[in-house]
Amino acid sequence: MGAASVNMQRLLQLGHWYLRQWRQYTGILAIAGLVLMLFAGALYLQKLKPLQKDLTLRESTLSEAARKLKIATTTASNAYQASNVAERLPKSSEFTAFLLKLNALAEQKHIELQQSDYKATPEINGELLRYSLQFPASGAYPDVQQFIAELEKMPGVRIENLSLTRQQIGEALLSLEVQMSYLSKVQQ
Repeated sequence: MGAASVNMQRLLQLGHWYLRQWRQYTGILAIAGLVLMLFAGALYLQKLKPLQKDLTLRESTLSEAARKLKIATTTASNAYQASNVAERLPKSSEFTAFLLKLNALAEQKHIELQQSDYKATPEINGELLRYSLQFPASGAYPDVQQFIAELEKMPGVRIENLSLTRQQIGEALLSLEVQMSYLSKVQQ
């Protein structure tokens, strides 16, 4: 034990000697760098670390609030859709009548419909059926505007995407691409 304590004492003396010599070998720039590093460390611990903790806490609080809001919105939306909207929606068997009405409206508004594509997708546990329709058409701007306005008044109809183009600026007819959905209730 005596030898271990003597070795420890020599090691401490050697370390102390190196610390005294350190200023001489390193110069003013090394000392300034060390002071700056110590200052940066203190600044990090006093200012940045608490801000990081606060931001993490706020993020988790916002995430939890967003999750609760999404659950509440989904629940309320499903309940609203299943009860209130379903009462006003047309029956799925009336889809053919809707297509005839769509063509009659287009003819009345001087809109030329071309071939339409549609697909049916069940929603809300099969209680509702959403038909997605897509078709190109052409017509004058006032006619197109009236046609779209009349479509939006129909129960269960929602315009998803509408693209209007004109080949040349002086041309009277617009080319349009319509993506819409028709929501109907399934008959039991």
